[in-house]
Amino acid sequence: MLRNFLYFLILLIPFFTFASGDDTLYVKGSYPGHIVDFLKSYKSCAEISEEKLINAFKDGAFKNMPSNRVVNKGFTKCQHYFALTVKNDQNQTEDYFWSYYNDGVIFSLYEYKDGKLHQIGKTSASKSLAKRSIPIRCLSFQIKMKPFETKTLILKTELQGHANLYFPTDFTTAKDIYIYETNHAFLLGRYFGYFIFTALFNLLLYIIIRRKLYGFMFGYIISMMAFNSIEYMYDTHLVPDFLHSFWVRFPKMFFALFASFFHTKVFQYFTNQKTNFPKWFKLLKYINNFILFILLLFVTSKVILPENNAIFDQYRLILHICFILNLGALVVSLIYSIAKGNKQAVYYICCNILLILSLIFYITNSLQLGGSTIYMAPGNIINSVSFEILSLTIAFLLNYRKELRAMNQKIIQAKRKSEELSTALIEVQEKERKIIARNLHDGLGNTMNALRLLLESKSDNKKQIDGVFDLAQIQFKNLIFQISPKNIERIGLFKTIQQDLKLLENTNIEINLTILGKDDRIETIKAVNIYRIFQELISNIIKHAKATVIDIVINCDETTCSLQLEDNGVGLKNNFTKGMGIKNIKSRVSYHQGIFHMENTESGMISIVEIPIEK
Repeated sequence: MLRNFLYFLILLIPFFTFASGDDTLYVKGSYPGHIVDFLKSYKSCAEISEEKLINAFKDGAFKNMPSNRVVNKGFTKCQHYFALTVKNDQNQTEDYFWSYYNDGVIFSLYEYKDGKLHQIGKTSASKSLAKRSIPIRCLSFQIKMKPFETKTLILKTELQGHANLYFPTDFTTAKDIYIYETNHAFLLGRYFGYFIFTALFNLLLYIIIRRKLYGFMFGYIISMMAFNSIEYMYDTHLVPDFLHSFWVRFPKMFFALFASFFHTKVFQYFTNQKTNFPKWFKLLKYINNFILFILLLFVTSKVILPENNAIFDQYRLILHICFILNLGALVVSLIYSIAKGNKQAVYYICCNILLILSLIFYITNSLQLGGSTIYMAPGNIINSVSFEILSLTIAFLLNYRKELRAMNQKIIQAKRKSEELSTALIEVQEKERKIIARNLHDGLGNTMNALRLLLESKSDNKKQIDGVFDLAQIQFKNLIFQISPKNIERIGLFKTIQQDLKLLENTNIEINLTILGKDDRIETIKAVNIYRIFQELISNIIKHAKATVIDIVINCDETTCSLQLEDNGVGLKNNFTKGMGIKNIKSRVSYHQGIFHMENTESGMISIVEIPIEK
C-alpha cells in the first residue's frame, strides 16, 4: 500500500513543476497547460504612471485570477494589467513566446527588473506582418531566458475598437508556437477552402439558374469568410498589405451584420416567406433595408472621416443594436413559421441549431454568465457555419431537384394543353370554313345563279341586274369581313362593336353598353379574337337566352381587356357549355392565356372574359 502511494507521489512530481505554491510558472521547454492560473491582474480606469504601476505591483494590488483557459474580463472601459512570474527550469538558454489571440486589443509587454519597467514591445492585430517584431499570425513577444532564470513580466492591455476584453493566451517555446501555427493554418485552410468551394458553387448555380437564393447564399458565405478571417486573425495573411490599413478599420461586427443581412435573405427565399407569410416578409425586408443603409453609411464614413474619429464608437453600438434587432426578428419569424407548419422552416432551424448554440455560448461567455463554455476546435462559430452551409446546400439541391420535376410536369401539362388547344383551334377553323362555305353557297352562290338567269333572259331587266349586282357586292363585303374584319384595324375594337350593336337598335332587345379605357394598346390579333368572342356571346344570347335586356361592359386598361355580358334570359342549361360556340370561345381565350367564366344569376346569366394585352 505504501509502495503504491509513493508511486503516486512520483507521478505527481512533473505536475508540481508546472504549478508551484509561489505562483511562479516553471517551464521546461514546451508548456502544454493554461497560464491564466499563474496570472495576477490589476485594473485602472484612469491612465497611471509607471511609478504608480510599480507601486501597485509591490503593494500586492495585483490579484490572482480565477482558473480559466482564457483571459475574460467582460465589458470594460478600463485598462487591465497582468503580471506573470516565469522561470526557465532547465539548464539551457531558451527562447519563449508569450502569445495572444484576439484582434481587438493592443498589447504592451514590460519586464519588471531592478525596480523598473523595461518595455519588451507593443503589438496589435492592426499591424501588418511586415511591421510586427514576430511575423506570425498570433500576437507574440519573444522572451530570451537563460538557464534557471526567473523573470517578472507585466502585460498592459488596451481595447481597440472592442468593448469586451477577451483573449486566449499561452507561454511556450518558439519551436512549439511555430508548429502550432503551421498545424492551425492547415486546419483553418481546409475550412476556408471549403467555404471558397461552396461560395463558387452557389455563385455558379446563381449564374446558371438565375435564382436569387443562390446569390444571397454566395454573399452569406463570403461575409462569413471575412468574419472568420478576422476572428481567427488570418486576415493579415489573406488581405494584401496595401489594403490592410483600410481593412483593419472595419470591426468584426460589420461583417457579422453583413452576414446577418444575407442570412435573412436566404431564410426568406428558402421558406418562400413572401407567399406564405407576407407580413413577416415585409417586416424583415424593412429591417434588412435599414441594415444595408447603415452598412453603406459605415463604409462611406470610414472612407471620409479620420481613423480615430469618436463617431465610430457610436457606430459600433448601432451595428450591435442592428444585429440584435435583426437576429430577434429572424428568430421570432422562424418560430412563427414552424408553429404554422412550414416544413422548410423546420429544416432551416435544424440546419442552424449549432449556429444558434454557438451564438448563445458566445453571448454568455462575453457577459460572463454561467461556467465554462463548451468549445469545439478550431472554434464554435466556424464549425457551426460549416455545418449550416453544408446542410443548406444539400437542401437547396434537393429543393431544386423537386422544383425541376415540378417544372417538367408543368411543361408536360402545358404541352398537353397546347395539343388540346391546337385540336380545338382546328375544330374552330373547320367550323368557320363550313360557315363561310355555307354563306358562299346560300348567299353569294344563289345571287350568282340569279344573275346568270337574268343575263340569259332576252327581256329588258337592267334594273334587276343592277340590284343583283349591288346585293352581290354587299354579300361579298360581309363575307370578307367575316373572314378578316378590317374595320378593327381602321376604326378600332370599340367602334367596331358599337357598329354591330346598332343593328339591334330596332329590335325588342335593350342594349346597355359601357366602355372604359382605351383600345389603342391592343394588338390586332387579340382585338380580332376579342371581337370574335363578343360576336359568339351576343349570338348565343340572341339564339338561346330569350333575353330582353343585355348589359355589356368593356374595360381595357394597360394590362388587361375584360368583357362582361349580363342578360335577363333563361340562363345556362346543363349541356350548353359543351356546344361548339363555347368551345370556340374557350379555345380563343386559352390561346391568349386569358380567363373565361360563365354562371347563372338570379335574373339570367353572366359571362366574363379577361384577356391580357400587355406587350
